[in-house]
Amino acid sequence: MFSKDSAVLYEVKDQIGIITINRPERMNAISIEVYEKLDYIWNTVDDDENVRVVILTAVGDKAFSAGMDLKQQSELSKHGKDMLQMVEDPMMQRMTEVKKPIITVINGIAAAGGFLLAQNADLRIASYNAQFSIREAKVGRGSPWAVPLLGMLPLNICMELTMTAETISAERMYQLGFLNKLVEPNHLLSAAMGMAETIRDNAPLSIMAAKQSLKDALDLGVTLGLKNANRIYEEVYNSQDAIEGPKAFAEKRKPFWKGR
Repeated sequence: MFSKDSAVLYEVKDQIGIITINRPERMNAISIEVYEKLDYIWNTVDDDENVRVVILTAVGDKAFSAGMDLKQQSELSKHGKDMLQMVEDPMMQRMTEVKKPIITVINGIAAAGGFLLAQNADLRIASYNAQFSIREAKVGRGSPWAVPLLGMLPLNICMELTMTAETISAERMYQLGFLNKLVEPNHLLSAAMGMAETIRDNAPLSIMAAKQSLKDALDLGVTLGLKNANRIYEEVYNSQDAIEGPKAFAEKRKPFWKGR
């Protein structure tokens, strides 16, 4: 989709969309170009019938993303401009609205906006050398986007991340439940592809309903969340895939999902 020299690479392989931030010389920092290309993907991926799950990673083994490109921001500041005022979705909220599952593969430092990209994903796999931090307090910026972390981590850990702006190791984040898997660096992509393939082979309507109903329940609570989930799953129960699944099981073959 984008050229090989683009700040963001994107390819679809066997119904798995693979997004790669491609700025290793800048610690995969988030520039305006990165913002715009990621935003384009988040706004189009749900309409692509050839994609069932998305992987987001970055080039190299030092940094997933060091966050906002502060060098670019410094240049903009000379002209009285702020990068976050120049992009359509400064908090990358659109990523959280994608219906299809997103796996973030964290191959090194995930700081500030890089942390946000990891936070906004549905599933997270990191290498043992990965590190996490919300650095905004050290550079006079803000992290209002960290509020949803309260659904992922204990309050005191959220306070530690936002107030100290210090690094937390991947191993500790795994123990805290923020990460789904922790693997050796050379096994990172294969672990992500394995998870993506497992999700891809399941019924797509069931997958998207699971994502929506569980995320909705964080705001609604258990009782209302359950009622909402029953409503969401009506489409799944009434779908052609709901007929195909048991039929394929009875015939001892792989199901052919239509997503409808």
